[in-house]
Amino acid sequence: MKPYRGLYIYPWDILDHDDLASFVGRIREMGINTLCVGATYHAGKFLRPHGQRQKVFFPQDGATYLPIQTWGGTISPIIATRGLGMEALQVLHAQGLQVAAWTVLLHNTALGTQYPQFTCHNAFGDCYPYSLCPSHAAVREYGVNLCREMGANPYVSQIICETPGWQPFRHGFHHEMSFLAPNIWADTLMGLCFCGACMAWAAADQVNVTAVRQRVAACLSCYMDRPDDAPTADAAGRLMQMLVCDDDLRDFLRWRCRQVTSFMAQIRAAVREQAEVYVIPSVMENPVLSWVEGSDLAALSQVCDGLELCLYGGDTRAALSRLADIRDITGNQGRLRTVLRPASGDFDNGAAFVAHARALARCGVDGFGFYNFGHLRRENLHWIEQAAHAVQAQVLPL
Repeated sequence: MKPYRGLYIYPWDILDHDDLASFVGRIREMGINTLCVGATYHAGKFLRPHGQRQKVFFPQDGATYLPIQTWGGTISPIIATRGLGMEALQVLHAQGLQVAAWTVLLHNTALGTQYPQFTCHNAFGDCYPYSLCPSHAAVREYGVNLCREMGANPYVSQIICETPGWQPFRHGFHHEMSFLAPNIWADTLMGLCFCGACMAWAAADQVNVTAVRQRVAACLSCYMDRPDDAPTADAAGRLMQMLVCDDDLRDFLRWRCRQVTSFMAQIRAAVREQAEVYVIPSVMENPVLSWVEGSDLAALSQVCDGLELCLYGGDTRAALSRLADIRDITGNQGRLRTVLRPASGDFDNGAAFVAHARALARCGVDGFGFYNFGHLRRENLHWIEQAAHAVQAQVLPL
């Protein structure tokens, strides 16, 4: 089995090409063997440097882009007005590319707006429509059905599940504004969900969730009443103090992780055995902080086929350190793959990007994904080709 070389791509970037077979040929020449196709995605405003039909694209909010045959459940998916049909998937498969259904699960503002009763609610009772809550049976049913349908497609070889838990408080919502500086303590507390389902199920599991909610609301109110922001280092210290001293909060955070783990275990059980299920455990810069979203790295690596780790940024030392941390946390259980971003915002030039990828390969990484075809300049696509061939040569036996 060839090592994973994935290219993340949106359906509209595939549909840009009338001669799909020739397009696939160029992708394979880059050293790519898997297209990670956006199966479900949220709204955005995307600049496409080499887009053929639109340079600025606004995706349909919360839409599902791959074919769905059957459906049942309280929450129904939003079917894209222009999705990727079976004929296009068949061409990708026939031309020798694997297809991974890159499935954004619970980050869905359109569905959250339509079904606000199933979304995250903070300690003050405010609704976060961008974040469906995995404590609700209807939400879990939606996620399981969605992945089952994706996995049933004969041209889909794997599912990559993103956002299986609660979204962080700061996530880039439309015109998101706050004049309070980012603060890991306050932001973590603001992101905790105390909706009816979380309150009921946590209490049933002997978590003193009512006390947690009261203390979280009180702490946040006091902090927002202060005359100034806390220094960054002090915020990390305050979070550590609360995690050490507040037994109820620790119980609640561990309970949240069990919710996401059991949700992903349900998905893995529902998807046909021949289709692998990977999970992107975090949308944050450092995946070690995935517990903020309810992702237990060690537990998820055991209930799924592996983790897809977004190690963005050009700091090679930081990427290697985070990889080592995650290996320590998971005990090397399950497979770890990395996703890199070959963009000028992260790397000064192609040589630096190739060196970064080779450093990860020397540390045992053999599965690489690259993000994202439509966002990148053509020059950055050449970086991918150089890196893919460089790491391939590095893992070949002498």
